Amino acid sequence: MSLDAGGCSTGGPDPALPTPRGHGVPPHNGGYVGIPYRGRRDFMNGVALDNEVSRQELAHFLRTRRESLSPADVDLPNGPRRRTPGLRREEVAALAGLSLTWYTLLEQGRNVSPSFKVLDSLAGALNLAEHEREYIHQLVHSRTFPQRLERRHAPTETALQQVADSLSPNPAYVVNKLGDILGWNEAAAEWYTDFGRMPEARRNLLWWLFTAPEARVRLADWRRDARDQVGRLRAVSAGFPGRSSVSEMVEDLKQVSCDFRTLWDEYRVLNTEPQFRRLRHPRRGTVPMRLVILADGMHPSLEVVYHLPQLSGH
Repeated sequence: MSLDAGGCSTGGPDPALPTPRGHGVPPHNGGYVGIPYRGRRDFMNGVALDNEVSRQELAHFLRTRRESLSPADVDLPNGPRRRTPGLRREEVAALAGLSLTWYTLLEQGRNVSPSFKVLDSLAGALNLAEHEREYIHQLVHSRTFPQRLERRHAPTETALQQVADSLSPNPAYVVNKLGDILGWNEAAAEWYTDFGRMPEARRNLLWWLFTAPEARVRLADWRRDARDQVGRLRAVSAGFPGRSSVSEMVEDLKQVSCDFRTLWDEYRVLNTEPQFRRLRHPRRGTVPMRLVILADGMHPSLEVVYHLPQLSGH
């Protein structure tokens, strides 16, 4: 198995990883191996654990954003030689109008509860985009009001499948916030993969991206697309602290993919704005496509992702 410059496998999960007894899924032609989901559950209780998890996520996010900024980014003089990258804690604290002690407690994941005003001040000090500001608010507020993740809704899935079918001959698939592929048309199977051949528990866009060698062939900009999907998953994860479907999926992907671990540790947050994707077809070549999201107003966690081919020069 070949490795990239970062020591990560370029062709899927490490075969040396053990498959727990009683949980293994045999590999098939799609190249899926490793550890399946351990039963997706979304808890509405467990506030103490939720506090700890969300505090640590907030701490890591603040630190990575602070370290990514230079003094020039926030109109500060460079000053004397810096021993660490990015801004100093005291600089962020001053920009946000906080005491150094208070900000340090936040970066240490201590048991403090920042107000709406404090979070907005931090967002301004760290030059956060709007969806990143929403992310830190969600991390804090989900401690008290965790969301309920709707993964399936049969009537809506049936209706969205009909929508996907009507969009042929362009690719379209039905997906939820976790990336589970719930439906697709023939064009999607032709441009991506035969989703019907995947085990249902692994019929997921992220699992395909990180465990199927085919994904790196079909997606002309695999690393960019993978980073985008991880960023979207991180944005979703803010609403589900503690043990949940999201956290279980993250832990399982960490076990089977070095690339996923690397991208997850970037703490990049991405919103769900329409994006572009370049797909590579064995006979039609590489085609850039605009991804258009169609959602049901009553069940917004379920979406149709429609691919609109882009003409040259558009």
